[in-house]
Amino acid sequence: MTANQFFVPALPEGAARVVVEGEEHRHLARAARVRPGETVWLFDGSGRRALARVAAVGEERTELEVIRTETPQAPRTAISLAAGLVEAKAFETILEKAAEIGCAAVWPVETARSLRTPGERSGRKLERWRRIVREADKQCKSPLLTEVHPPRPLADLLREPPAGRRLFLSERGGRPLRDVVSEAGEPPSAAVLLVGPTGGWSEDEERGARAAGFEAVSLGSRVLKSETAALVGAFLLAHHWNG
Repeated sequence: MTANQFFVPALPEGAARVVVEGEEHRHLARAARVRPGETVWLFDGSGRRALARVAAVGEERTELEVIRTETPQAPRTAISLAAGLVEAKAFETILEKAAEIGCAAVWPVETARSLRTPGERSGRKLERWRRIVREADKQCKSPLLTEVHPPRPLADLLREPPAGRRLFLSERGGRPLRDVVSEAGEPPSAAVLLVGPTGGWSEDEERGARAAGFEAVSLGSRVLKSETAALVGAFLLAHHWNG
């Protein structure tokens, strides 16, 4: 059986003893029921992970001994998904599946047709989003932690877009995304896919995206839900560029 994976804030260099406390300890000891002598994977989101043996499980903490550390090969293309805010449950699905697919980052985007989050709740929501992503990365045994950025207006993101090739899904037409990812040549080192909210982009938003260097792409003639389009698009990029 594959060893479970757990998150720690920072992995030590070489052989060392690691202490896990708080939420991760409760998951390890109570949910996963890991016992002394068993092995688990630890990761800190930086790209490194460690195989560790459980030395002791207490009420408040678990102690582990690192057996070895490794740094798996990083994806060729760091994919960022910039997704228009939608209904809470649907957006949480986007976050979870983006992490499973292997996106390096998710940028929640406030658009003309997005649902708004009251300011006093935004901090708690961001904390929840990051916890969802962390759990997905743990489940997938990823050595990297998908970064979830605070929500920002589309205009701000277009002024300072994430690095890499810029693509946006458009219902008004664009080059088929499958053609874009199938082009000959080396995959880009980074790419960002911009996906609209329920109801799509306004004409002004599409003009702004094009002016910021984003290429319009399409997933075909069917009108997909925002969360479906985001995940299909991100998966196509990851499948073709990262294997």
